[in-house]
Amino acid sequence: MKKNKNINNKKVVIILAVILLAAIILAIFNLIKSKNNNQPVAAKVNVLASDTKEQAYTASKTPTLKADDKIFGSKDAPIKIFVYEDSASVFSAKFADTLDKIYTDEPNNVAIVVRPFISENSSDSQEGALAIECAGDQDKWTAMRALIFSKAKNEELNFKELNEYAQQIGLDVNVFSVCLTNQAKSAKIEELSSEAGNYDVIGTPTIFIGNEMILGARPYEDYVDSNGENVDGLKTIINKRLNR
Repeated sequence: MKKNKNINNKKVVIILAVILLAAIILAIFNLIKSKNNNQPVAAKVNVLASDTKEQAYTASKTPTLKADDKIFGSKDAPIKIFVYEDSASVFSAKFADTLDKIYTDEPNNVAIVVRPFISENSSDSQEGALAIECAGDQDKWTAMRALIFSKAKNEELNFKELNEYAQQIGLDVNVFSVCLTNQAKSAKIEELSSEAGNYDVIGTPTIFIGNEMILGARPYEDYVDSNGENVDGLKTIINKRLNR
């Protein structure tokens, strides 16, 4: 009887061990599956086969020009660059210099469309985008954007001083202040930022050129990345699209 009891106990232990192992394997499988499903579509596709030096990704969906988009250049320009940026981010602020360089060099060939992206749990992102939007009502969104980015680059950005910023660029401060409390304006900013998710934007800056998506602040000139690979700068990418 004791021998049979020992055999039965061993069977129970084996069964429990098998069940535990199966549970562990299933948990690992679900974790891997979850991580893959949470990746943006652009991260799941291979780097464009036409030229791996570009380190760009084919986008499943790309933005199109809206009537009220904030744009540098002509809407009829042959190349349109869409940029999602965070006005409170030093990375977007520094990348704005690259965008200025592109527009200065290619005023007739390139249009740059800038759209807000509100970083998660960042009230500064929201306030900065709203300030630029409200300055636009007085045709000075470019001046407000430039001032906010200059402050961000120098770590001097303070959204408690927005009225002072408005005064510096010659806005009617009273009109500007009222606009900052306008719910419709806030809703527009939130809608534009939420829409970015449709294009798999998860951070800033994110760039779209045609059907290609470029993640991060790509330099203007060609460079060598941390893996020792030569990577096309935006100047080279644009020249290719202009068949130069």
